[in-house]
Amino acid sequence: MGERIAVISDIHGNSVALKAVFRAIAREGITRTICLGDVVGYGPEPCECLRMVADHCEFTVRGNHEDAILKPSQKSNFNSNARHAIEWTSRQLGSAEHKIIANMPNWFHLSRDVVCVHDSPVPIEDPGYIRNPAEAAPVLAAMSERLCLFGHTHVPAVYQMPVGRRFIKAGNLRVSDGEETSLPLDSRFLMNPGSVGQPRDGDVRASWAVLDLDRQTFGLRRTMYEISAVRDAIMSAGLPPVLGNRLAVGA
Repeated sequence: MGERIAVISDIHGNSVALKAVFRAIAREGITRTICLGDVVGYGPEPCECLRMVADHCEFTVRGNHEDAILKPSQKSNFNSNARHAIEWTSRQLGSAEHKIIANMPNWFHLSRDVVCVHDSPVPIEDPGYIRNPAEAAPVLAAMSERLCLFGHTHVPAVYQMPVGRRFIKAGNLRVSDGEETSLPLDSRFLMNPGSVGQPRDGDVRASWAVLDLDRQTFGLRRTMYEISAVRDAIMSAGLPPVLGNRLAVGA
């Protein structure tokens, strides 16, 4: 099979979606999984998601929602629904879950050429979002690694910049489930697997990806899960209803 790595991100307390994705990863015979952060926030099962990621992933980089658990002042950057959810989430976590979050690195190198981050590989104070070629271009030009895996936007994407150039050859990843994107050695890439627990690209299925370091490909995967169960759990927990309703439209 070669060196195939499952890449997940932005689970956001959605344990039903996470379980479905882990089952799909196992069916593909993939034994390595990495997580790009935001395990908590929005969803009704933060503790279970943290424990599952700790058990199944080689590492999980810390997302901005994890940062808001460790540093409550960070939630001032959140909208009212996100702030309500992170305050609720904080009340659910025990010392074991806090320890899992505290041990998450801000970034992780799979190799000298492959870096994993939540939002951006370029160290600036507020990296914001990489949502389009215009936002990706300066990051690709400044990053030192050839490949960067990132999350944060909840939208799957691949941005490519040939070495020595200053233009983007590819934008958001709009390919069929299972289709592979080639990663030629003469280019740098930013690659986003989308969101497991709260996709925002109009596809309600959990989104994840497979990085094949032998074949130098990045392939998107989509996995269906029981959305109604998560929506009901969000309502039962007293979380903002919009956080459940948006799951049904992928937005």
